[in-house]
Amino acid sequence: MTEETWTKGEKQETRCNDPLFALLFYGNVGAIVGVAAAYADEAFTDDTTSGYEYEGYLYAAIICGGLALVFSALLVALMMRIPQFLIKTSLIFMVGLTGFWMVISFATGAIGIGIMGAIFFALMLCYARAVWGRIPFATANLVTSGTAIRSNCGVTLFAYVFGALAFGWSMLWTIAFLGVWEQTYDCTERQDSIYSDCNTNYGYLFLLFLSFFFTHQVLQNCVHVTVSGVVGTWWFAPEESSSCCSPSCS
Repeated sequence: MTEETWTKGEKQETRCNDPLFALLFYGNVGAIVGVAAAYADEAFTDDTTSGYEYEGYLYAAIICGGLALVFSALLVALMMRIPQFLIKTSLIFMVGLTGFWMVISFATGAIGIGIMGAIFFALMLCYARAVWGRIPFATANLVTSGTAIRSNCGVTLFAYVFGALAFGWSMLWTIAFLGVWEQTYDCTERQDSIYSDCNTNYGYLFLLFLSFFFTHQVLQNCVHVTVSGVVGTWWFAPEESSSCCSPSCS
């Protein structure tokens, strides 16, 4: 494609296009910070109202977040190394995994789970057969994307920074969630029974889950639109997007 066959667009001014959602985002983050600061101590004391020990939940969140960061970095490196084989390999792996699930289930006598595994195995075989002819096109797109990212490796640093932000947000949210759970958890003893009726405020929990996914979607889409802009610039104006610290990455 030459400059005669397309028209270069004008540089857009830097501005906030969604002020309402920007305010909602900052208000949401501020609210979670306030809740975590106000109720964190109550969740991590030796004498909790619910009787739970919440440290284990926090450690589990730290381990899951750390593993997610490590595996994300490894998968990006793998995608850069072998994009030609990645799609076929992943598809064959999923078919083999469902087949292995089916065989192991029947071998151990879990007939119900084995039947379920057989259904998923058949569905994966049908899916693989349906998309196999489209794999070369998808592979070409993946190779092109990998080439664009290698030419602008600074954008991967941007992705890792936002991955770290997502990890920090998950830790902060977990502390706020545990604090709210402990604060709203209430038990009422039943008459003539050794059991108690225990409940928490599910309305608050719903808002917390909404906050969790909303913030992660914002962080994810920040990376998405940044990478899209860099790749688009590399495609149409490679002279502006062919180095680690090219203008398109800033």
